Amino acid sequence: MGTAMLACPYCGQGVEAPTTESARVGGVRRRLKQEYRLTRNTCPECGHEYDVRRA
Repeated sequence: MGTAMLACPYCGQGVEAPTTESARVGGVRRRLKQEYRLTRNTCPECGHEYDVRRA
């Protein structure tokens, strides 16, 4: 398991998102379809959900 440093698309707060070692992160989006989503996370600052896009 690895981590990627990302910015919340709602508030801009820097957050760490868990990823697999072989996964390539393609960015962060507010909503993605299941086939494009790597993980779904919740921002600890503003509480909104965001999706990490698979590259």
